[in-house]
Amino acid sequence: MAGVAEIHTQATLIPNKLELMRAWLPAQPWFSGDASDLTMVGQFRFVDPAGAVGIQVMLVTSGGVLYQVPLTYRDAPLDGADDALVGTMDHSVLGKRWTYDAVADPVYQNELLRTIVEGDTGAGVPAGASATTPVQGSGADGVEAAPGELQGDDLISYGSYTIHVPRHPDDAEPIDALGVLTAEVTLDGEDLTLVLAELRSA
Repeated sequence: MAGVAEIHTQATLIPNKLELMRAWLPAQPWFSGDASDLTMVGQFRFVDPAGAVGIQVMLVTSGGVLYQVPLTYRDAPLDGADDALVGTMDHSVLGKRWTYDAVADPVYQNELLRTIVEGDTGAGVPAGASATTPVQGSGADGVEAAPGELQGDDLISYGSYTIHVPRHPDDAEPIDALGVLTAEVTLDGEDLTLVLAELRSA
């Protein structure tokens, strides 16, 4: 099951998540513009089974373009992931948090695969937390979870399978996908079903 995310609803973050992304996004090859008008239009969470890593997927717009930005939050640096570091934040309850591009984080990789394969959803949130975007894994018969490995900015390898995490989910076309993760959002008054991840044969 997806579980319930632990969120400190009264906590403050310095810098906040949008400020952190505004500084980081312009340096990413899949981002265009300067991020000064960055706006969050959706978000959801997964739960780390070990309870140590926060996992949040942000859907944001800038310059009329929709982006998917998965993030993980850790209480110490992730070994070997310096290139994926988005920045650090001071959390008023949890202290210093290292924020990573989650596509490079094995905790997100494994939970993403599990959610798709098991046909699960995003995590629930406690009362007082921001509303979450409905997401749903499709299920994938015969696929077994295995440790992932980053292969480029948006592709994760799982042995004989890969997951594509489209940075522009409104443009994704799940051709020959074994399974998908989708989200339901309303953007500019239009109800959309977005493909957030595609499980494929390697």
